[in-house]
Amino acid sequence: MISLADAIIEENTNQVREFLYHGIDIDEVDEYGFTPLIESAIANNTDIAKMIIQTGADVNLQDMTGGTALHWAAENNNLIFTELLLQNGANPNSYTFAGQPVLVMPLLRRQTPIRNLLIKYGASLSFAQDFINTKMLGHIFELVGTANIIDPTNQYVEVDFEGFYLEITLGLIGNAVAQYKNHFAARQMRRFSLLMNIMVEVIERASKLIKYQQYRIDIKKHQSEIDALIEQEPLIIPIGYEGHAISFLKFGDIFVKCDRREASRLYDNIMIYQMRSPENCTTQFLKNLLYDKKTDDFVNHELPEILGLSPITELKVSAQVSGNCSWANVEACVPVLMFLLSSSSPDFSNRIPHYKSIALNFFHQWREWNKDRTLNFCIQSFNDADSVRKACKAEILAAILFQRLSEDTTRERERIEYVLSVLMQPKYNYILQNYVRSYCYEDQSEEGTHFLRLLERYGFKK
Repeated sequence: MISLADAIIEENTNQVREFLYHGIDIDEVDEYGFTPLIESAIANNTDIAKMIIQTGADVNLQDMTGGTALHWAAENNNLIFTELLLQNGANPNSYTFAGQPVLVMPLLRRQTPIRNLLIKYGASLSFAQDFINTKMLGHIFELVGTANIIDPTNQYVEVDFEGFYLEITLGLIGNAVAQYKNHFAARQMRRFSLLMNIMVEVIERASKLIKYQQYRIDIKKHQSEIDALIEQEPLIIPIGYEGHAISFLKFGDIFVKCDRREASRLYDNIMIYQMRSPENCTTQFLKNLLYDKKTDDFVNHELPEILGLSPITELKVSAQVSGNCSWANVEACVPVLMFLLSSSSPDFSNRIPHYKSIALNFFHQWREWNKDRTLNFCIQSFNDADSVRKACKAEILAAILFQRLSEDTTRERERIEYVLSVLMQPKYNYILQNYVRSYCYEDQSEEGTHFLRLLERYGFKK
């Protein structure tokens, strides 16, 4: 027998109306873990949502990830649905169990109308930016642990430094490349402006493909959009399997595998292959790769045989340090795209090492700029924040200093001085004292001793 959830997902308006007429519990979580209103948001059906709201549904109930109907409506970039929810009391600052505010995805996707609508109804720009910046710092500096940000009601919201949805990762990295292209720091890279434009477009297409991986989306309804995206190259194919996430890229008969896992010496890092059996790499094959569950054995053994992968060369970048595999392997797409897009050069086949060097140089310069940009935003927003937000940001800066900053380069020393310009302030010196007490005196760890010596060189007094 059909359930209310099935009727909503199948968009059977008459059947839904029948259920509502007979007095079904309008806020009951269904067999899929969603309320009827959230199901209507997943189905992107405003008419059904109106019926459910008129029946008295609570618009702020959460699903199994903490997302509300408003999260789903914003996710679908549905302006009418979003305004319907806001008009009926939806909280514009609701956030998931992972701490992600509703406004985050419209910001990352640069969806101005829905962004402005949410802000009009009270969505906090600083709350969303704090989430994005915390995640960026966590991934760029490869931090472990958690941090607190503050919601508009001054409640602490815990955010894990590790772990990112693939689409958010793609959005952040695509946005970083787009901003780098127009920044003064990239003036030496101006000759690559066209290539950077293409890179942003490729990353955005991958982001669109990824959204169809969402649970309960019937990809059969979106075949034409998916096929159109897959047929454009270069193509990024981010996939997750058995708790790990990697990225493939396809460009003609070239197939690339990005796997920077911590044990990457035993795996691939960034391997560039030629397909000896490109006829097997059909649109349907790529759709199965994107949307069907895969095993480690398939990814690492069967797939190379199916496509007849023959190694051409590799790009060596550092392995991931923490558990941010989705970030590490989407980030790796940046030098790969630069390398692949250079393949149209007449002398490419004779100068592969040269173009590898260009790609890696671009990657490292962009990555260091992205570190500075994200750190600058944190400290600049610290100066404009109230006392509670300042304390949260100071804790994040201390995590960066303790876990990842060293004196190896001039740039790193400048970052240390920049971070300490905040942490040496009398109000926040207690944070450094806590680190020294915990890691130097109580645990007597090597990291703690090194940290204390570093601080002392910069004028810290116990």
